Amino acid sequence: MRNGLVSEALAREAPAVRRALYAGLLVGFATVGLAGTSAWLIVRAAQRPAVLSLSVPMGLVQLFALAKAAGRYVERTQTHRAALGVMGHVRASVARLLEPLVPAGLGPRSSEVVDVVLGDVERVQDLLTAVAGPLITSALAGLVTVVVVGFIVPTAALVLFLGLIVSVIALPWTAALLGERSENEIESVRVEMTSLVDRAAQSGDEYVMAGASQVLVRDLSELEDRLDRALARSSAVKGVVNALTTLVVAATSLAVVALTASARREGVLALGLVAVPALLSGAVLELVGVAAPSIVGLRGDRAALERLERLRSYDPPVNEPLETTSFDDREGDVVLTNVSQRFDDVAVLSNVNARIGAGDFVVLEGPSGSGKSTLARLVAKFLDPDEGTLSLGTREYATLSSHQVRERVGFVDDAPHVFATSLARNMRIAEPTASIEEIRTALALAGLGPLLDNMPEGLDTQLGGATTGLSGGEQRRLGVARELLTSRRIAVFDEPTEGLDETTAGELMAALREHYATGSVVVISHQSADQVGATCMWQLRDATLSEYRRCVAMDDASKVR
Repeated sequence: MRNGLVSEALAREAPAVRRALYAGLLVGFATVGLAGTSAWLIVRAAQRPAVLSLSVPMGLVQLFALAKAAGRYVERTQTHRAALGVMGHVRASVARLLEPLVPAGLGPRSSEVVDVVLGDVERVQDLLTAVAGPLITSALAGLVTVVVVGFIVPTAALVLFLGLIVSVIALPWTAALLGERSENEIESVRVEMTSLVDRAAQSGDEYVMAGASQVLVRDLSELEDRLDRALARSSAVKGVVNALTTLVVAATSLAVVALTASARREGVLALGLVAVPALLSGAVLELVGVAAPSIVGLRGDRAALERLERLRSYDPPVNEPLETTSFDDREGDVVLTNVSQRFDDVAVLSNVNARIGAGDFVVLEGPSGSGKSTLARLVAKFLDPDEGTLSLGTREYATLSSHQVRERVGFVDDAPHVFATSLARNMRIAEPTASIEEIRTALALAGLGPLLDNMPEGLDTQLGGATTGLSGGEQRRLGVARELLTSRRIAVFDEPTEGLDETTAGELMAALREHYATGSVVVISHQSADQVGATCMWQLRDATLSEYRRCVAMDDASKVR
């Protein structure tokens, strides 16, 4: 694919790719040469000639055998070296593409990132190692064999060519078409399973308390049944194709033997060459037969590659300034002026004017989908507004890099990621130099002190994996604790108390008010308990931001209009 992720990576790894291709060709030609020379040598030796007359073909047999072994070794090492290099570049490129998209809410959801995007990367790796290389080398070896057999028995070469076309192209492509529905179903079910596990890990305790855990079990059972049926259909198609391929290979070999015998009876074929077409056909059919089944999943591999390429179709959510200058203002307010945002021609925010100043503790509420998270992402510069401006202190966001803004403005979304590492390292994602005492203090402020006390290995307890090891509420508080560990004086929290009981939620909000007493906080919430102690209340409805409780620390003229 022109200018694609993989083609760019292949260009970087061109030397290793060429070496792998040349080694693969050597293996193919050595396999064919070994079969042909061995066939001639067997027949010629049966005629009991002088031993010295066989020394050259015997040497060729040894040469081809050594070349095949050496070529196979080089092919494997260089193929994997090239594949690892290519996939390193592809993974880095995918990470760079996802990095701005996921926080901006433009890319795949978290469960889909794991199951689709990373799964697609693995499929592309298989495409390089198990499909592309073997197919290219075996196809070239097949053409060479057809040409060689054509010089010996032309009619046998034609039959061999047709057998290769049917077994390597026609049958696998037919299987790919027949199995496309199953492949799509398998991908769909896996995504749904990941989403279900993600939902159970975050809110499983709520399902249990509501007595609805059987709903999760039922949904999982239905997904497993769908997956089993799809896998069975896919296996059946591949089994039929393998069986038909075996029949075609056998029929082709028998036809080549019959045509060779006929040519010998007619006296147009030397006795020494009588076994060459048969053994050459067997060798090349075996060579291409290994690669042929990989074509069955080729449509899925190409679809995976296209999905990765589509990540490039997203416009950058943030336009970084070409040049940045130092910015030392850590005390400035965040000001939104006539900010508007649209998605797919739907107005999410319309002419929003607001100020987040020192001492403000703002609670932002509104119905689901009203644009609350979009507003938060704009404040943290994960998005650029379609219209209007944002400024931090004396500088407009447009003149600041994302890094400069996020050094001063923190954002904790409603589903903080739990990395597959220790609790301490999960915390140091936010502040790599944080001490053990600072980590403990942040966890305690976020209400995770009792959890830490009950962990078997304390801060060294491993989290993440198939399940995070934390409930949904604990994950949210982990995100809060990370933010508390930083020195940022402005923070936006998206639903930090969701899934918490009223007492725990109240304690968390009190901790936030105390910690940011001289800073600025925006809490996105629809919980009435979160409004206690708020200096002002904002509401988003119909793309319009309104304020129904004035920020007591701010002058009326600076407030939302």
